[in-house]
Amino acid sequence: MGVPHSDASGFPKRVATATLIVLLITTAFYMLGQYGYFFLLVFAGILLSVLFSGIAEWFERKLHVNHGLALLLAVILFFGTLIGVFILIAPTVSKQVQEMQQTIPGSVDKVQTWLQSFGLGKKLINKVPDDMSELLPAPKSIFSKVSSVFSTTLSVLADIVIVIVTALFLASNPKLYTIGFTKLFPVRQRTRVLEVLGKCYTTLKLWLLAMLLAMTVIGVSTAIGYSLVGLPLALALAFISFLFAFVPTIGPWLATVPAGLVGLTVSPQLALYALLVYGAIQMVETYVITPLIFQKTVHLPPALLLFSQVLLGMLMGAIGLLLAAPLLAVTIVVINELYVKDVLEKEPQEPENTVTQA
Repeated sequence: MGVPHSDASGFPKRVATATLIVLLITTAFYMLGQYGYFFLLVFAGILLSVLFSGIAEWFERKLHVNHGLALLLAVILFFGTLIGVFILIAPTVSKQVQEMQQTIPGSVDKVQTWLQSFGLGKKLINKVPDDMSELLPAPKSIFSKVSSVFSTTLSVLADIVIVIVTALFLASNPKLYTIGFTKLFPVRQRTRVLEVLGKCYTTLKLWLLAMLLAMTVIGVSTAIGYSLVGLPLALALAFISFLFAFVPTIGPWLATVPAGLVGLTVSPQLALYALLVYGAIQMVETYVITPLIFQKTVHLPPALLLFSQVLLGMLMGAIGLLLAAPLLAVTIVVINELYVKDVLEKEPQEPENTVTQA
C-alpha cells in the first residue's frame, strides 16, 4: 500500500527564511535610527560610485580601455562638466540670485498687504512686531551663531569629501567589496546574493540616468517657459527647478515658491502666469516625460515614495529627503527578489521519493 510523502519539511525552512528577513529589516530600521546619518553617507558614496562606474563602463565599451583608465576619464568628465557648467552660468545665476534677495522682500510685503484685506490675515499680521529688530538675535549671540554656521559649513564640506572618496574607492575595485560582502552569507547563497547586488546596481544606474534626463528637461523647459512669459531672473529660477527636481514629488513643487514671489514683484498676473507655466511643465513631466524615461527602471509607487521622503526627512533631515527615492528603489528590488520571489512565490521542491512501499 502506497503512502504519499509529506512535503512539510519545506514549510519550516520557508518560515525560518521569512523570520530571518523580518529580523534583518527590523535590525536595519534600528541601525538607521541609531546611526542613520552615517549609513546615509555610505549610501550616498555608493550612489556616486554607481554613477562613476556607469560612465566608466561606457568608456570601456566605446574606447576599449581598461577599467582604471575608463574610471579616470569618467571622474574627469564628471567634475569637468560641473566646473564647466559653473563657469558658464555661475556669474549670471549669482547676479540673479542677488537680485532675487532684493526683490523677494518686496513680494513678501505685497503678500502681507493682501493678507491684511482679510480678517484672519489681519490678525496674523498684527502678531508680527512692528520693530523687526526684535526678531534679530542679541549682539552677544551673533558671534556664537557665526561660529555655528562656520562649523556647519566645515561639516558639510567634510561630508562631501567623505562621499567622494568613498565613491572613488568603491568604483575603483567594485568586485573587492561585492565579493567580500557575499562572504557574509552561506556558500550556497552567494551566487544569489551576487545576482541581487547586480540588479540593485542596474536599478541605481538606470534611476540616475533617468533622473538626470528628467532634471535636464525640467530645467531647460522651465527656463524657456519663464522667459516666454517675461518672468525676471528666469535662469536662476530654472536652475533652482533643476536642482529641486532631484527630489521627486516634493522638490518640484517647492521650486514654485521663489517663482511666485519673483512674479509678485512685477504683478499678481505675472505670478499667476509663472505658476501656470510651471504647473503645465509638471503635468507634462508627470504624465508624459517620467513614464517614458523611467519605463526601464524600477517603478516607485507615488504614495510609498512620499511616505519614505517624509519619514527620512523627519528622521535625517535634508540628506534623508535627498536619498529617499534611490534608497526606496533599492529596497523594492531587495524585497522583491529575496522575499517575494525566494519565499512567497517559490515553488515547493518535489521530494525524490513520493511513494514509499509498505
